[in-house]
Amino acid sequence: MVQYRYTLLEHVGDPHQWRYTWQIKDDVSLDSTCSFCGRNALRVTYEVTRGTEVAWVCEHCVARYNISADIDGEPLGPKEARAYAHGLTARLKQQTCKDIIRRIQDQLVDADLEPVAVYFDRNLQLSPHWAAKLFMTLVQIGEETKAQVFEVQTRSKIHQREFGDLDDRERGLVWIALSPQQRRRLASLGFAPLGALVRRSLSVRVPRI
Repeated sequence: MVQYRYTLLEHVGDPHQWRYTWQIKDDVSLDSTCSFCGRNALRVTYEVTRGTEVAWVCEHCVARYNISADIDGEPLGPKEARAYAHGLTARLKQQTCKDIIRRIQDQLVDADLEPVAVYFDRNLQLSPHWAAKLFMTLVQIGEETKAQVFEVQTRSKIHQREFGDLDDRERGLVWIALSPQQRRRLASLGFAPLGALVRRSLSVRVPRI
C-alpha cells in the first residue's frame, strides 16, 4: 500500500493566520476531509477561520502547525492550544460513544445494552465481550456507525483471552475496531478471525460494519 506524505495545500498559506473557533466535529461515518492537507476518511475535525474563510482541519495538522488560539480573549501558546484541543476531543469522543449506545438502547428495548452502557461509563472503553455485543446489534439494525469509533481493551491477558473466546463472527466484528498494533498482537496469539490479513507495517482499509 502506498504511503502518502501530506503537506499544506497552497491556499492555506501561513497556518498561524488561522484561528480556532473551538468547534469540533465528530463524524462517526469517518467521511470528513481536512481542508489544510487533504486527508480524508477522518473522524474528528476542528473549525478554524481566517477572516471570513472557514476551514476544518484534522488532528495531524493540529499537532503539526501553530494555529492561533485564545480562550475568552486570552491568547494561548502552541502547547496550550494543542492541550486544550486534546481535552475537548477526548470529552467529545466519549460523549459520542455514550450517545450511540443510548440511542441504540432506545431503538431496541429488547437488546439489553445496559451492561454495555455501564461498562463504557466506567471504563471509557469496551471489553471484547461487550464490544462484540454492541457491534452485533449495530449490524442488526443497519447502523452506519463504524466500529473503530470505539476503543476496545486488549492489553491485558484477560482481555486477550476474552477476545479469543469469541466466536469467529464476533471476532471479525471486533477486529474492525482494533488498531494495527492490537491486531498484530492478537494474531501472534492465534486469535485472528478467519481470513483476516495482518501486515507488519501496512494498514488495511477497514470496511463498514
